[in-house]
Amino acid sequence: MVCSDVTLDDLVDFHAGIDDFDYSHGATLFGMGAPTEAVYCIRGGAVKMVRFDAAGGERIVRVLKVGDVAGFESAFADNYEHAAIAVGEVRACRIPIVYFRRFVAEHAGLQARLLEKSQAALREAESWLTELVGGTTPARTRVARLLLRLRVGSGDRIHRFSVDDMAAIIGSTPETVSRAVSEFVRQGLLVKGGSGAAKRHFRGDIAALEKVSQDG
Repeated sequence: MVCSDVTLDDLVDFHAGIDDFDYSHGATLFGMGAPTEAVYCIRGGAVKMVRFDAAGGERIVRVLKVGDVAGFESAFADNYEHAAIAVGEVRACRIPIVYFRRFVAEHAGLQARLLEKSQAALREAESWLTELVGGTTPARTRVARLLLRLRVGSGDRIHRFSVDDMAAIIGSTPETVSRAVSEFVRQGLLVKGGSGAAKRHFRGDIAALEKVSQDG
């Protein structure tokens, strides 16, 4: 993921400090404002990055999927900027921050990769603001855009967030999001998963959702 430009011999030594963890739906990988103790490479599932206001209101500022790194924005700060919360079942590699900082200091190639990741995260945050949040764009269009951003890889599976989470992302009400999702289901643009792990995903008509995402 992050260490693609580092030699295998270096990685073998580095991996001594890494552990794999499984997180259940709703589990917190780390809390907003908590001391920075580790970064997490996401290997399965999705993680919502959440910021809380003074009144306790929740704002989902980004969603991380396979290949993304949670906490790297705070890797050289004392505290985490956001909370990281599992959506569905999540598997992640936990890299203690002392190992991570030392490894970054010793490998110039990794420093360049982190800069690329930081720039990509900034572009993603800006894109969320312009494409998903508020404005005059119809909620139905913004829900379609969000569903496309929650797509798993290049297939037709889409991470299935709750209507409350989706509303928190696009700056709308749960009722509005629920109506849009129900409409997509009636029209066949979305198919709800069955039981077990499949329940955490939709099957989407990607072409049709892309068409809706361009409305307005």
